[in-house]
Amino acid sequence: MSPPRLVRTMILATVAILSTLLAGTAASAAADRTPPSTPFIGYAQGFQCLTVILGVNRSTDNVTPSAELTYEAVADGVLIGTMTDKPNSTGAWGVLQLPHPGSNTVTVRAIDAAGNRSAVSNTRVVHGYFTPGCTPWKIGG
Repeated sequence: MSPPRLVRTMILATVAILSTLLAGTAASAAADRTPPSTPFIGYAQGFQCLTVILGVNRSTDNVTPSAELTYEAVADGVLIGTMTDKPNSTGAWGVLQLPHPGSNTVTVRAIDAAGNRSAVSNTRVVHGYFTPGCTPWKIGG
């Protein structure tokens, strides 16, 4: 086989292999329509400066490994942040900002790599404490 023909054959074979691999990956990601299991809020405690320490038990998913799930926390209908799994603990936890002083109802959803969202977790009511002289974090910024 002549050198130009050999190069052309190798290029076509490489393109065919890469196309097959990429199509398989896209098809498997597109096929994932199953949401993760429902997370459970195991710990929720309000602290000064309108912060909350939130701990969520690990969820599972049929495709995304547990360590790669994201957890979206909401208080009184306002997104207060996202958390990721902590490999050396039983799940995800974070220090997040509550939207207002007083009672806040907090829930969490697990999200897999395909964007599927779990059912809403159990609810926890936490008290947001405003501390004089404290500058609360800016939500979303």
